Amino acid sequence: MTDGEIGALSALIGPAAALALGLTSITIPGDATLAIDRDALFLLTKGSAAAITLSDPGAGNIGRRIQIMAGSDFAHVVTTTAALANGTAAKNTWTSAAFIGSTITLRAVSATLWAVENHELGAFA
Repeated sequence: MTDGEIGALSALIGPAAALALGLTSITIPGDATLAIDRDALFLLTKGSAAAITLSDPGAGNIGRRIQIMAGSDFAHVVTTTAALANGTAAKNTWTSAAFIGSTITLRAVSATLWAVENHELGAFA
């Protein structure tokens, strides 16, 4: 399958089913809760600002690496009860810049902590 076909399939079946099938590039066309059980890229394509809830990593997912990327020109908001450690103070919200390609890369370093490995624009709160 091409990346485009994988993205279309994941948008059609939803993020939970896409992860269950082992897809690693998941299109999120609306508001969603992301439960993580594998490394993946989540492409946010909602036609307005998406409200995304990121689950805590959990003990079984330490070491997982995920990317969340804006696939539409809106400021998508990603919130987690786990901390986002970005090198200054731990936060729990990241808002993407309002253009395609704004990305955050996270690594689960404990059951309740996502380390920010990289982010391409966007703001933490």
